Amino acid sequence: GLNSPLNSPLQAQFHQGRSECEGVWTFNIRQGYYGNIDLGGLVVLYAFNMPSPFPPPERSPWKCVIFIDDKANAQQAEALQNIFRTCWSEMGDVIAVKRAKIEFNKELIDGGPAARHTVQSEGLYNFVARPFRTRDRKPRYVNSYFGGHMNVGVSEVNEFNESALPHGQWNAPGMSVTYYDFILTPKKLNWFP
Repeated sequence: GLNSPLNSPLQAQFHQGRSECEGVWTFNIRQGYYGNIDLGGLVVLYAFNMPSPFPPPERSPWKCVIFIDDKANAQQAEALQNIFRTCWSEMGDVIAVKRAKIEFNKELIDGGPAARHTVQSEGLYNFVARPFRTRDRKPRYVNSYFGGHMNVGVSEVNEFNESALPHGQWNAPGMSVTYYDFILTPKKLNWFP
């Protein structure tokens, strides 16, 4: 099974006056295995659209493209595709799986845990986010449904371009961001803390 503490800056944008949402979730795998396949050091993106209007009047599948780090070898790519397709199956439909060069950087601010995140994939995604902090310089957070902490921030750069995804192009800085660590296992297929 996979046991991976991951860091996931979440970017989702709700357009002014329009009832639709799209976003990118980035998964930086610090350590983890799928069987005996080492996945540490790889990055995966979910680029998605929620059904319109949002929220939908009935359960409707979200559309997603999965991007797998081009540093992954064939076994790693297959393992990541299996994991991320399985995890997305509760959310909706995977319309494509693609390979991409993805660079992820987490820069601790004042020694952490507040962090600045950068995700870059040439021609696809350019993202920079800074954290919101409290008066005493700690990261601001909200609680997840499961009781864990999800740190919050804002995007400074947020550009995306993927023709396979409906509404797959935007340049929308200033969107809300969450980032947090979590562990994914065969018995826990959700990525919330």
